Amino acid sequence: MVSDGSVTVVRVTHEDRLARFGVGWLKRLFAVYGVTLEVLHPKKSGGRDELLEDFVFLVTTFAGRLYGMRSAEARKRLLAESGQCTGAQDRAT
Repeated sequence: MVSDGSVTVVRVTHEDRLARFGVGWLKRLFAVYGVTLEVLHPKKSGGRDELLEDFVFLVTTFAGRLYGMRSAEARKRLLAESGQCTGAQDRAT
């Protein structure tokens, strides 16, 4: 829609809603087509704070996945030890 001229303004509540990364590139692309980007609730933090927030987000995501994998392995082990899970079921999962 930006490239064919059907919009002149793109409004988003937060930059993250447009793109997690590369918002600066999108702003330049919009400017080429004469489209402005309006962020209704801009971030108050600067570059270092934003980078720290992104890093914390990534660590939290991967930690959650890691603990989820450990939890699934622990459940399988407990089921196997209790005799509620057979060897065929272990291979199927």
